[in-house]
Amino acid sequence: MKKIYTLALGVCSFALTNAQVTDLGSYVQVTDISNNGIAVGNVYGSSFFMWSEADSGLIIAESGENGVSGNSNITADGTVISLSLPNPANADKEEAALYTVATQEFNFLGYLGVSSGSDTSSAWGMSSNGKNIVGFAWNTPSKGEAVFWKDGAPIVGLGSTVATRSSRADAVSADGSVVAGWQDASNGVRQGAIWRNGVQELLKDNDGNILGAASAISADGKTVIGIKNTTGEGYIWNETEGTVFLSSDNPDYITSMSVISDDGKTALGLSFDPTQSILLGRGFIWTKEGGKVDLNDYIAGLGFDDLDIVFSVPTAISADGKYIGGLGANFTEGDAKGFFIKLPDGNLSSHNVAANAKMSIYPNPVKDIVSINTTEKIQSAAVYNMVGQIVDSAPAVVNGKIDLSKLDKGLYILKVKTDRSLQTVKFIKE
Repeated sequence: MKKIYTLALGVCSFALTNAQVTDLGSYVQVTDISNNGIAVGNVYGSSFFMWSEADSGLIIAESGENGVSGNSNITADGTVISLSLPNPANADKEEAALYTVATQEFNFLGYLGVSSGSDTSSAWGMSSNGKNIVGFAWNTPSKGEAVFWKDGAPIVGLGSTVATRSSRADAVSADGSVVAGWQDASNGVRQGAIWRNGVQELLKDNDGNILGAASAISADGKTVIGIKNTTGEGYIWNETEGTVFLSSDNPDYITSMSVISDDGKTALGLSFDPTQSILLGRGFIWTKEGGKVDLNDYIAGLGFDDLDIVFSVPTAISADGKYIGGLGANFTEGDAKGFFIKLPDGNLSSHNVAANAKMSIYPNPVKDIVSINTTEKIQSAAVYNMVGQIVDSAPAVVNGKIDLSKLDKGLYILKVKTDRSLQTVKFIKE
């Protein structure tokens, strides 16, 4: 797999050097990106990779027999990667580790002395300075707890406030004083939690309701993102400003936040139907200044070529917010694609970028009726399949809505003629 993957990324990188959007290949899941554009993650859930425009792709380690566990992260300067892999000194049991890029050496971080099958501990989050790593370790063969490795010190267990249930740490502030993750309730529901200097508290919204699992935290430890269990909304929790909820226009979708920049001003998430493949969902970008915008609309507003990728599952952002990545769907090729996007320099809010995109549609994916949002007067519309054949038309569009219920499932292009332009947008028919 290493030889094939390296070759695939080498060709892609050569062809797309300095492109704003890069196709990293089949089932390449980007989980973190450094400030100098080095992406890390896994391939097919079985190998860990690192990639950059300059050096192309490289497999740095293979996972254990059960596949990738934990999450792979990279420091802002691109020098150290956290991950979890078999420890040859401990019968190849999975253990959290650090990989030093310059020396290509692994340093295993330790565990709580207990294993569950072939697993001992796993790394889930790392501060962008590399000084703090958090994750999970088994404390009995059937349950575990959030753990913390601070600047080379031995592992510290953060415990569980429910004796019969587990907790996990997924993210940590720059100075290590605040850790974010989840605590299982007695019924097994994951509750959002933070640990301030090792003391756990459950995250609550403005009305005192307990939030769901937290996925990421800002560098100062004041902003946490995740999902609200009871409503399926994504949340952005701030210790002084309260909680903001994000949702989809599609009532069948749930929304979850995935990653956030160090300054807490840019975050990524996704909305999807939990009964279908997550690749049929839609990723989005949120900025503090401009709010939530569909990621494909955002990229279109920048004038970037999307390479026929629907940006379904964004899971990576650099600490400075200049690079984003994840896993998307290419319906033309019928494949899942890793993507890497280099955003333009300057503080460009999602509101400003969305304004550059003259037309958007919702919901997307669409089941029956699609609504067209444009400031221009619509004259007509037509739907094309991905080989350029017209499959439906609307000579007159009433109230900006088109009935697409007769279309088969798949990826299409909607072309809308207005009084001032001809605009196009891709959409998925469920």
